[in-house]
Amino acid sequence: MIKLKCNYLNGAVAVPTDIIDKHLKLAPAASFKVLLFILRNPDGVSDSEQIAACTGLSAADVNDCLSYWESYGVISIDNAIDEALAKRASGNAKTISSPTEEKEEIITRAPKAPVRSLPLKKPTQRDIALRITQTPELTLIYNEAQSILGTFGYDTQALILMIYDYYGFPPEVIITLLQHQKCEGKTSSAAIKSRAEDWAKRGIDSMEAVEEELLALEKVHACFLSIKEMAGLEGGNPAPRIHKFLREWSVDFNCSDELIGYALSETNKVFSDAGKLLKKWARSGITTPEQAMEKEKKTLPKDVKKSYDTEKVGKSSVLDWARRFANEEENK
Repeated sequence: MIKLKCNYLNGAVAVPTDIIDKHLKLAPAASFKVLLFILRNPDGVSDSEQIAACTGLSAADVNDCLSYWESYGVISIDNAIDEALAKRASGNAKTISSPTEEKEEIITRAPKAPVRSLPLKKPTQRDIALRITQTPELTLIYNEAQSILGTFGYDTQALILMIYDYYGFPPEVIITLLQHQKCEGKTSSAAIKSRAEDWAKRGIDSMEAVEEELLALEKVHACFLSIKEMAGLEGGNPAPRIHKFLREWSVDFNCSDELIGYALSETNKVFSDAGKLLKKWARSGITTPEQAMEKEKKTLPKDVKKSYDTEKVGKSSVLDWARRFANEEENK
């Protein structure tokens, strides 16, 4: 059983159950933050800029939230401004922020640590349940996670919370990460953790970076399928070592599948040697096997000239001396 533990001596804010029942799942997460501020100041607040200043949201986000609540008839908006009410609302925001500051270590997301692994100590089930009730974004993430993964256990529940808190990934990044793992068939908590740590260490913490990463992964997979038979590779996905090579060649060097196949054929399918060739070709601007062949022809050495003349050696005094020495040895 989960119960609310709070001291009501300094007052309380009532949220209509009708609003909770109808909008808890549909409303954007930030909308409830805006609504709570309005409920805290029932006499009215000044405008969206005041709400933004007191809630930490952007003015644009606040306007979107206000439009949402207005469209459902929860609030009304006019252009009249009461300076006294505005001042009082700002004061209320300062008053209610104090208890939050005391619990900052619990409910504030930790700074991003892109070069470190997740902590070994996991949050308890009580911690997880408490955080979900305190953070609308987490409610959204867990709902989407259940849609993607189905029912999942405590390990994945704890992992999602740690990714959110410790790496500071926004909800859309976490949800996309889970969707990618689902598509790859790697939905264990260990596989999700490995992917999250990899993204954090490489700074993949925005949707722009995620989209770029997913395009790179698609390119690597397409390259694997293209050279798989020729290179004697097996399985539906490349092994980690092979994946590292293919990513460097197809993404970092931007080599075509044909050029990669040609390099492997030239090096008897030795990946390390093929990598050296492809790196050299990439630096030279070579993009096709034909260009590589032409380059190799130009760099082949000409016929090697003899560094000595056998006739002159035969006439030299060195051989005469060697023959005389041999004859003397035989006559002894």
